[in-house]
Amino acid sequence: MSNVGKYNSLSYFTEAIVEDCGFREYDARWIIEPVDEETSKIQINYRGLQKLGKQLGTFLKEPENGNHNAILVGYDFRKYSENVKNALVIGLLASGLAVYDVGLCLAPTLYFAQYHYSIPACAMISASHNPNGWTGVKMGHNYSQTFGPSRIKSLKKLMDTDDHDLFTGDHAGRYKQIHDCNDQYILDLIKGWSPRFEQLPRLKVAVETGNGTAGIILPELLSKLGFDVVPGNVDLDWDYPNFNPNPESIPFLKALQSLVNSNNADIGICIDGDGDRIGVVDNQGRIIFNDRIGLLIAKHIERHHDQCKFVIDVKSTSLFTSELKSEIIWEKTGHSYVKAAVADNEAIAGFERSGHFFFRPPFGRGYDDSCVAALIVLWILCEAKSNGKQLSDLLDELPPSHQSPNIQPKVSDLIKYKVVDEIHKRIEAIVQEDGIFSGVKIKELMTINGVRISFVDGSWLLIRASSNTPNLVILAESFDKDGSRLKEIDTALRNMVADIKDIGEFGKLYEI
Repeated sequence: MSNVGKYNSLSYFTEAIVEDCGFREYDARWIIEPVDEETSKIQINYRGLQKLGKQLGTFLKEPENGNHNAILVGYDFRKYSENVKNALVIGLLASGLAVYDVGLCLAPTLYFAQYHYSIPACAMISASHNPNGWTGVKMGHNYSQTFGPSRIKSLKKLMDTDDHDLFTGDHAGRYKQIHDCNDQYILDLIKGWSPRFEQLPRLKVAVETGNGTAGIILPELLSKLGFDVVPGNVDLDWDYPNFNPNPESIPFLKALQSLVNSNNADIGICIDGDGDRIGVVDNQGRIIFNDRIGLLIAKHIERHHDQCKFVIDVKSTSLFTSELKSEIIWEKTGHSYVKAAVADNEAIAGFERSGHFFFRPPFGRGYDDSCVAALIVLWILCEAKSNGKQLSDLLDELPPSHQSPNIQPKVSDLIKYKVVDEIHKRIEAIVQEDGIFSGVKIKELMTINGVRISFVDGSWLLIRASSNTPNLVILAESFDKDGSRLKEIDTALRNMVADIKDIGEFGKLYEI
């Protein structure tokens, strides 16, 4: 058995290890430290990161890729992230790019820095919501634009070339640290949003950042805007001793729920580890999935702006199409996909159920920023409070539905897309036979990202492969009174995939 890629082997220091599986659809993520006892093989090492930096810089310098001469870098709060950043920077400097290091920051802080310092290329060291042991890079090639599949594939192809000696020329780039980027980011948000909150009542806001990076930003931002902040686990701790800061994680949301209930807060807001995703609990302590928060925001925007366009991902509630008069553009799940679709279609906003929210002027610059999303929600609520309403009142004005949590059965990265293809084939066969699944007629299939089955009663089921982790993603929604429809869909799905042994165990669609 080869020791290449083993954490404690000689090859860890002598070979550039970069496994192909880390190149995802719209960013890159690898295991850099053993995740658990079963995962001792790492997928990237520091020599591999140096090579990645060299080839990323080489790619960005090409005329067809922007002819860049400088790049911004930042990193999230994990015990190894600064070392990962340093290794990547060595490679970037070897490519000849000038490197501007903003240090520990949120992903949207780095996107803000693109505009603030007029440097359109960026690299954010982050594994987002992946657990400890993972690292990754979100790469930006232009203002408010991150790498998509074509650029990821081109970079991966460059990585296949041998490059044992990083510094083969005399054109190393220069390096500069930027020490006040987080402060400038907060000031920019305060300057842009203070006028909107003038004359409005303030709220008590429970804030949960799960010991992640956002703890150095969100509590300070909201306090400076006059909100009564009730902090949860906002002190930074790279061991994440309580839970993984993932706004789709039920333990994370339940901690926020408890914080709201015990402090009688008007709203609870949680943010993920690198600050580009939001989660919300209302004043009654109800966990609200992000597509409903997006719908609430969209309805508010629609009332104040004519001829709006909104981009939503395939995981989102179908209420977007029935409750809004605006044009709705469906897109694949993924921050790069939705970000690009918002820009290409000149949409005023885009929403992913995962909590990536994108706002163009007059609200934002087009990139996914959980702090901007939080401010928009709070702005809507402050206006509502002046009229005697709370978040629960606004949400209760939306048609009720039963939504499943984000179900993620384990499936190997090597076969997860094939598994989805097999499920799609089985669904197509049902359509050709009688079109009945879970006792209800199938109305249509959406196949831009996995397969989303819409039924004649308005319910739907989505099965897709996760772009970031070795999992499938399963979601469903129904509009019956008691939620029994989700149980029917759950039973039918389990019966259909029972013989596919590659799918790990998964939770029930009707239990949170």
